[in-house]
Order: sequence, then structure tokens, then C-alpha cells
Amino acid sequence: MIYSLNGHEIAELFERIKKDFETYGTIDVQGDVIFSKIEKYHELKIARSDKPPKEFLIGRNENVLTLPEPSKKAVFGVMSCDLKGFYIMDRQIYGKDPFYTIKRENTIFVNYVCTEPCKTGFCSAFGGPLMDDYQIQVVNYEKDKYVVYVNDKYDSYFKGFKQASNDEISKVENLMKRFNEKQEKHNVEGIENRIKWNSKLWDKYAKICIQCGACNYSCPTCYCFDLNDVGDERIREWDSCILAGFTRTSAGNPRENLSSRLRQRFYHKFVYYKKSRGVYLCTGCNRCTDDCPVDIEIKEVIDHDYDSE
Repeated sequence: MIYSLNGHEIAELFERIKKDFETYGTIDVQGDVIFSKIEKYHELKIARSDKPPKEFLIGRNENVLTLPEPSKKAVFGVMSCDLKGFYIMDRQIYGKDPFYTIKRENTIFVNYVCTEPCKTGFCSAFGGPLMDDYQIQVVNYEKDKYVVYVNDKYDSYFKGFKQASNDEISKVENLMKRFNEKQEKHNVEGIENRIKWNSKLWDKYAKICIQCGACNYSCPTCYCFDLNDVGDERIREWDSCILAGFTRTSAGNPRENLSSRLRQRFYHKFVYYKKSRGVYLCTGCNRCTDDCPVDIEIKEVIDHDYDSE
């Protein structure tokens, strides 16, 4: 269903959901947008968080010898590019990883659709910003006016709210059309066939990359991890495919040089995942570049003229 709400009704929706879920959302802390537990809707800061919300489903450090107790959470302020990351990861992880699955099944993500392109993002290349898959999706199309797309599973929280009119839905569609016209264009389609194994890009990036792992940790679709035994616990923690230790074994490292590890990162995103799961492992948020201290640019990988090499 699609509903029409005003600001007061959005706050009322928050209170209804809060009765059944712990409520979290994006807040502003000295200029940084982070996720935190919130008690009132007015605490919410609608802006893309500095880091993706994947920690709600994939802990930075978690003991995999004990399953967590189900905890019902509702997360407000997730932007569409980050929500898309969960639907992309679902194809690989959901139903296979019990830790991810139990959290996924007990968490509502209330995503907000950008109506103006952000400075560096390119979500429209992946079908954004209005999502086809969602739980509760909010579009603030005019001051104090919202169109809210609702999965049938959560329709009971909208009892008494009016359905959106065709005119209101048209206004949202026009907003999205203008958004896509404004946003910088990058043609992702078919990159799995354009990208080259021996491209000069990998060596170019290897000369400047400092192997900090920021690109992986800031990405809403990176899910790789390492396992370490600590006392009586087996700890799973985030890992980065560009770090030398990621593929090191007792027999050595099959990707000893940095250029091969950087190539692996982009091949996983634009070749392997596309061929195995049917989608690219990227949402166009551009955090990897925004957070990279040496400005390695993922959009260059997409736009690069591989045939000229």
C-alpha cells in the first residue's frame, strides 16, 4: 500500500512502531551523522550516515559459537543506497548465515528516499533512489508532506492513515525523474564484460593504496570476515580483501601483490557477484571513494576505457 502522511502522522507512526521495537535512527553528533538509539522522532536527522548501517546485521566483532537472542529493532533514517545493500547481500547471506538471518528477520529498516542527488553518489546507475524492495519507504515530496510505501507485512501500523492519491504518487515519480536527470551519469550495465584482468588501473591504484581497508569497512555491501579464537570464544570480525592477510594460508598467499588484491575487490563487485547472483555488489553510495585517503575512485573503474589499453 501507499499512504499519504503529514509530519505529525509520521511522528505518530514512529510511536506505533516503538511499542513493538527498539527504535534507532540517524542523529547529528558534532557534524557526524551516526546511528543511535532514539526515543522520539524529532531526534532524527534525515541525511546519509557517515558509515553504513550494516552493523545492525553484521557485527564488527561477534562470537559465532553462540546465537544471539532475537532482538526486535526498527531503524529510521536509512537511505535507499544503504537499504539496497541489504537486499544485495541477502542473495548471498540470508538463510545461510544464522547470525545475519536472525537479525534480518527481526529488524525493520525505514528508508528515506533522496529527492536531491548527493555530491558524489551515483545510485541512479543501480536503479535508485526509489526502491522496488522495501519494508517502509518514505518520500518527503513537499514540506511536511510524505508519501510512504509499505510492505503488506507492516500495513497494520498505518491504520487510520489515508492512502496516497494518484496526484501525490505522480509528484513523487516526477521528483525521481528530475533526480535521475540531475545526477551524474555512469554506465554500469555490461561492465562485467568490459572490465579487463590485465588493466593498467590495478597497478596504478597499487602505487598509491596504503591498505587501510577504509573502502571495505565503509561499504554497505562488503561482508567478508576473519575468524579468531579468543579464549573460549570464536570471534568473527570484519576483514578487507585488499589486506595481505585476507588470503594468506599456511602454503602462502595466492594474492601476494597489492594490485591483484585491488583487482579482486573490483572483480568481486562488478564481475563475480553479477554472474553468480545477478546483481552488482555496489549501490553507488560512493563512500569507498569519499573515505579513501588517497582518492582511489570506483567511478573510474566503471567509466574506464579498457579497450584503449
